[in-house]
Amino acid sequence: MADKKLKVGVIGVGSVAQLFHLDPWKELESEGAVDLAAVCDIIPERVEMVGKKWEVPKTYTNYKTMLKRGQFDIIDICTQNRLHCKMTVDALKAGANVLCEKPMAMNSKEGEKMIAAAKENKRKLMVAQNMRFEAANERIKAIIERGDLGEIYFAEAQYLRRRGIPGWGKFHIKRESAGGPLIDIGVHMLDLIIWMMGCPKPVSATGHVSRKFGDREGLCNKDWGVPYPLNEFDVEDHAAAFIRFDNGIVLNLEVSWAANIPRDVQGLRILGDKAGITTNPLTISSASDDSLTSMQYDWLPEQEGHRMEIRHFTECVRDGLPVRVKPQESLRIQQILDAIYASSSKGKEVAIK
Repeated sequence: MADKKLKVGVIGVGSVAQLFHLDPWKELESEGAVDLAAVCDIIPERVEMVGKKWEVPKTYTNYKTMLKRGQFDIIDICTQNRLHCKMTVDALKAGANVLCEKPMAMNSKEGEKMIAAAKENKRKLMVAQNMRFEAANERIKAIIERGDLGEIYFAEAQYLRRRGIPGWGKFHIKRESAGGPLIDIGVHMLDLIIWMMGCPKPVSATGHVSRKFGDREGLCNKDWGVPYPLNEFDVEDHAAAFIRFDNGIVLNLEVSWAANIPRDVQGLRILGDKAGITTNPLTISSASDDSLTSMQYDWLPEQEGHRMEIRHFTECVRDGLPVRVKPQESLRIQQILDAIYASSSKGKEVAIK
C-alpha cells in the first residue's frame, strides 16, 4: 500500500472538522498522499458549503450511503460523542481504517465494541488525541523515557477556564455527549499525562462533578459561541478526581468550563525522585551539588497537533505501522471517565477492572 493514494472520507463537518481536520487532509492531498473523496453531514447546507470550500467531489447527508458507495481507506469521524461508536463500527465493517475524534465513545462498553470491530475487520483504529503530537509534549515524553525524572510517584493535570462553556454543537447535552468538561477537555489531560508516564494501568478513581454555572443567566460566556437554551444544560461544568495506578503512581485531575479564577489555567506537573517537570513554561526542577536547580525551555518548534496526528495516521495506514494512540489506551481513559462519574454519583472510590 506504500505507493497507493489513500481514499479519505470525513463524517461530520461542523466546527471541529472545519477548524482542525479538513486543511490537513487537503495538504496531504496536494502532496499526492491521499484523495479527500467525500464529506458527510446531516445538515445539507453545511455539507454543501464544505464541499465547495474544500473542493471535495462527493457530498452526502447519510453516512451509510457514503460508506456503501465509497470503498474508503480512511474514515475520519468528527461527529458528536453519541455517534462515535456506531459510525466507527460501521466504517470498520465497510473496510476503512478509522480516525475518531475524542472522546472514544460515550462509555467503555462502546469502546470495547469499537476495538472488537477493528480486530475482527483487521483495520486500524485511533482516537484523535492531538495533544500527544504537540512539540512540547513530545519533548516531555522523551525526557521521561530517558529516565531523567527517576521513579514517578505523583502527577497533576489541570484545564480550567474562567468562562468557556461551548455555545455551539451539543456539548452541553448529556444524551449527546455523556458529560461536560470531564469528557470534553478532561479526556485530553488524562490521555496526555498518562501517556507521558508510560500508560500505567488505572486501578481506582475517586471523583466529584458539579454543575454551578451552565444553567444560570448572566454567565458572561462571551467568545464561546451562540448561547444555548439554559434548560438544555444537564452536564457538569466542573470535575475533580484522584486516580490510582497499579505501579503506585497517583494523579490529581481538575477540569472546568467555568470557574471563579483570575485567568484560564492549563498545565501538567509530574514528580519523580530525581526531578520534576512542569509546563507553561516547560521547566525541569531538580537538585545537585547541594544546590536546587531549574532548567527552562525558552522556545520549542511550533507543531499543530491535529495536523501531525492526521499525517501520522495516514503514514500508519499506508506503511502498516502501529498507531501512537493505541485503542486499548483510549479504552482505559474511557474506563477512568466512567469511574469518575460513578464515584461522584456513589460518593465513594470506584475500582477500575
